[in-house]
Amino acid sequence: MASKGKGDAAQHCEAPAAEQSISAKVRQALASIDRQAPGLTYMGIGCWNAWNTIAFSGAFWLHETDNSSVTATLMMTHLLACIATLLVCALASRRTLLVFAKNRTTFAGALVASVGTLVICCARQEILPFDDLSTVFRLGCVLSGVGTTLVFFRGAALFGTLPPHRALYRLAEAVMFSAMIFLMLSACPNELATACFVLLPIAGACLFAVRSRSVGGERQVLTQTTPVSGKFATLLVSIALCSMALELIRAYILVTMPPTYSVGSITTAQLIIAPLMVVILAAILLARSQRDNFARIYSTATGVLVLLLVAIAMFSWHSTIVASIASVTCTCFNLIVWAMLFYLVFQAKANAILVVGLGNAALSAGTVVANLLTLGYLNAGIDADTMRVILAVLGIAVLFDALFVFSEKQIDAMLLPVDETAGEDVALPQKQPGKWKLACERLAAEGGLSERETEVFMQLARGRTAQEIADREVLSIYTVRAHTRSIYAKLDMHSKKELGDRIAELAK
Repeated sequence: MASKGKGDAAQHCEAPAAEQSISAKVRQALASIDRQAPGLTYMGIGCWNAWNTIAFSGAFWLHETDNSSVTATLMMTHLLACIATLLVCALASRRTLLVFAKNRTTFAGALVASVGTLVICCARQEILPFDDLSTVFRLGCVLSGVGTTLVFFRGAALFGTLPPHRALYRLAEAVMFSAMIFLMLSACPNELATACFVLLPIAGACLFAVRSRSVGGERQVLTQTTPVSGKFATLLVSIALCSMALELIRAYILVTMPPTYSVGSITTAQLIIAPLMVVILAAILLARSQRDNFARIYSTATGVLVLLLVAIAMFSWHSTIVASIASVTCTCFNLIVWAMLFYLVFQAKANAILVVGLGNAALSAGTVVANLLTLGYLNAGIDADTMRVILAVLGIAVLFDALFVFSEKQIDAMLLPVDETAGEDVALPQKQPGKWKLACERLAAEGGLSERETEVFMQLARGRTAQEIADREVLSIYTVRAHTRSIYAKLDMHSKKELGDRIAELAK
């Protein structure tokens, strides 16, 4: 009996060890994948974006040819749930926000989103045993809104740790990945495409789970209380206005067409977006040593938006080509907005959920208002002439916003230059520190740096981050960033790498 008891005890001890061994192997496998393909985890945002593209276009899950208001209903209900979730989570406590960095939270949100998507598809195909399928359909929209927002928050935490160039690069990769998903599913049988649509949130959660550990700075961007620029509220208003205008253009054109035409225009848009993202990726790589000129990019996007608004208001263009152009412009605008939001998070080490959550809520709010106007056009008797007047007024408002309210100068003032080589070691001549110091002093003198700027400059040249310099020099982080901006301007440089290369050249 005693030997039997010992045997049972041994089995009980071995079982947890075996379980830990399997868990450890999974973690090691994920860590290996992450090391070999560090960009893979960021493609989770691509799955999230592909879900939105499919849901809002009616591709695969909507089969009617005479009811275009179904997609408008889904979009509005889904986005209202998204906005409510974004606002509740953005205003949550710092301790609560750490939950969003956990994979279990992402998978829980993905499961809720997939269940909601399944309910949406089944309600439209009338295979559920309920009398009031419209209420069930709206319930599915709410579930998908809450679930996909929780998945999105995981991406916000990850992207918030990236320097602006890398964040923009990863975002462009994710958008290209999203377009490829849509195009591949378009070539599949409808049943398979619909099943993949249901599973997309879970696929996104799996990609996020590749990063099984918390990346450097992720905890910080979830818990920081650093205030963002006072212009942030103005940015939110501008985002909502442009989002409303873009969505109203797209919806106004597509609402009079059957869903099959809507899907066709989205497919054309994805065919344009995929190579366009390749061009953007190449441009980012070629401009690695330069600051991202978001002010000019943003103003260009608003200029294209104004032209679309004026053209449609004056000439009443209704075609899938114009709808495709509007969809491409909308995707590019969202890309710019997300990149700017992540820029603000990285620059101020601000709360990613607060900044990105409120920014995405502004995008969603603009889309909701546009859909209300579209539903009014469909059901409340708003005639075509009135809609054209609304579009013209929106065009004037967007133009006024771009010129006076949120201009290039104000964007430049909000998005300060940041050091994108933070954490990277700058090559220093270790064998001849005397020459290196003389080279630094010479460069500082040539640039006309003040005494305090020279002190900050010496720390920058050693590869230290703004926070490290602030701690060493007993300065505020904002003072260090102001000095850094002045130093780079006086020396006509843009990064630590460029600075290190120049010092190394002078030290030879």
